[in-house]
Amino acid sequence: MQIKSLETTVTFATEKDLPFVKALADAHRHEIGFVNTATLAEAIAHKEILCTSHGFLHFHHRRDRISTLYHLCVSPSHRRQGVGLKLIRAWEEYSGKSGIKTLRLKCPLDLEANGFYCRIGFSRVNLEAGVKRSLVVWHKKLVSATPLSSQFVASFSAGGSELQRLFELWKLGGDLERNPFAYVIYSPIACPPSTTKFLQQEKGLENIKSVWLDCGAYQVQQGKRTYDELLTFLDKFYRENQWADGYVLPDIVPLTTDSNETVEYKVRETLYHCEAFYGKMSNYVQERAIAPVHGRNVNQINRCIEIYAKIGITRIGFGSWGTSGPNGSVNMLSQSSLALFDTVINIAKEYGMSVHCFGIGGPNSFNRLRQNNLVPHTLDSTTWWKAGGFGSIFFPNTSQIQITQRRGIETTKEGFEKLKKDTQHSCYFCQNIEHLRTSRNHRIMHNLTAWLDTLERAQCQN
Repeated sequence: MQIKSLETTVTFATEKDLPFVKALADAHRHEIGFVNTATLAEAIAHKEILCTSHGFLHFHHRRDRISTLYHLCVSPSHRRQGVGLKLIRAWEEYSGKSGIKTLRLKCPLDLEANGFYCRIGFSRVNLEAGVKRSLVVWHKKLVSATPLSSQFVASFSAGGSELQRLFELWKLGGDLERNPFAYVIYSPIACPPSTTKFLQQEKGLENIKSVWLDCGAYQVQQGKRTYDELLTFLDKFYRENQWADGYVLPDIVPLTTDSNETVEYKVRETLYHCEAFYGKMSNYVQERAIAPVHGRNVNQINRCIEIYAKIGITRIGFGSWGTSGPNGSVNMLSQSSLALFDTVINIAKEYGMSVHCFGIGGPNSFNRLRQNNLVPHTLDSTTWWKAGGFGSIFFPNTSQIQITQRRGIETTKEGFEKLKKDTQHSCYFCQNIEHLRTSRNHRIMHNLTAWLDTLERAQCQN
């Protein structure tokens, strides 16, 4: 996360910021007491310290969707310049995106900072006796707003070397203001170890903001793994890889061809295994868990969300779209599944949860969600990757076009240029139709650019 202004930038503190944070904390012992280095180092490792060049804010997200502020320090020479306010706003923004419902802090009664918290919207709820002096307890409720558009999460299943080529190709395209790989999701059970190594490296270099680990239930759905094998793999992998930003809990995916009895069985099994799996995980994984919501009726949907809310999960994902193709491998946005998704979004609002949309297809599918006033906080898609691999491309608000063969006006040079003009889309990767016909990677990256354009236009239209 990065929040910029004319005067300062707020980022998550890193290990190199520890000396500065510790020195600033020591300079404020009168206000905040003694804070040892190990505590600060652990908080930095868990992304619980926001930092600028002139101050820091130390917080902790609790499982009951309350975020507690532990310390807020601004260097004396930069007070009353908005640094503290920017740190608070960054904490609010990150907390809201994480599904937090309440911000909480305690401030010694004799400090001027109490006036600051009152001015920026906090409410005084209690006065407690501290060890040495009385403490004012402040709360602020966060309202879970419906997003104007969705954050795109790029989904793929490729090795590290292929991903590196795509990253380099994007840089070659010159669109450096945007980063299609800022948020990514992949299934470690379906990808080689090189994928994990590459993504860890890019995240460490801050080329990627957020990495989610998908549970890989698709492997079970396709008959490539048993569910027990999936659970064993995830238990080990999630424990050994506590660096990611999202951990999808293991589910059993219902198919359109399943009977009502089979769907009910899969929902029950998903809830049972998700709750048991979640209970075994560390606090780090639990706080970043993404729970799958399945069902064919409102009762099943409601049951899923209520159980997840009860155990403290703040992010859920919906993937019960209609399916077609071999083993239900293709998702479709049927009218009944759209109605269920509407239920998911409305119930999630009541619990202050953020909603992710698993595998919705291409930009046309997203536009259909918007037409039904269904906008998830985040969504993922593999269509950009799969379509490009099969020789197809798409533009904002268009269906897929098989570009490797001349099958109509849109696949001629003249028709292709007209299509670009009609959709108001042009990118480095579609400058030459021959490149799209012959280069799989150009098709993939063009489709990824079309996805970004679709989401940006949706936000501008709201």
